[in-house]
Amino acid sequence: MKRQLKYVLTGIAAMLISTGTVIAQNQEQVQTQNQEQLKAQNQEQVQTQNQEQLKAQNQEQVQAMRQEFRASLTEEQKAILQNQEMTREQKRQALMECFSEEQLSMLQQNKEVREQNREMVKGNLTEAQKEQIRNNWREQSKETQKANMAGSGGSGGSGGNGKGR
Repeated sequence: MKRQLKYVLTGIAAMLISTGTVIAQNQEQVQTQNQEQLKAQNQEQVQTQNQEQLKAQNQEQVQAMRQEFRASLTEEQKAILQNQEMTREQKRQALMECFSEEQLSMLQQNKEVREQNREMVKGNLTEAQKEQIRNNWREQSKETQKANMAGSGGSGGSGGNGKGR
């Protein structure tokens, strides 16, 4: 009888020890997963902060280039921009004809910088951010299509007044 009791108690002790080991292993796995999640969140926050900083720098750069370009406009060019009787397309065409080589060069440089900034931002996006942008773009496309259908009576036309966008 004592032997049987000894075997039963030994079995129970072995079960408790093995159960405790399994619980400890599970707790370790949960802690490791939590640490990995926190690390990923911190990485995203750092990347988001870097992205915000990059965005601010890009905006400052673009604003400085715009101000420099505006400062280079002649009175004739400013008058074209202020003309309310011209369409946007007519203004663009008239301005392109009277821009100096320096102004055309500034426009080209501004375009290149904006494209470089865009590529830099695209390279710093996480997959989740890229997916969110795709989803936003799809939603905007759907809304635009609905608005175009409603505004044009379904004829597919632009429904505009001929003055450009």
